[in-house]
Amino acid sequence: MTRALLLALGAAVLLAGCQEDAAPRPIHLDKGVYQGAADTPRTPEELRALQQRTAYQAVR
Repeated sequence: MTRALLLALGAAVLLAGCQEDAAPRPIHLDKGVYQGAADTPRTPEELRALQQRTAYQAVR
């Protein structure tokens, strides 16, 4: 009886992780084409900070 209960509980836990349509994913993908969300453009301040970090790393 205990073994059957543990088996049923284990099966329930494993099946609970399966979600039928939690997040629909594309089935057909175009090779070499990114189909995700577009990146947000960098602000001038962010670009300047990245350029400074790059210049600092190039010296070292």
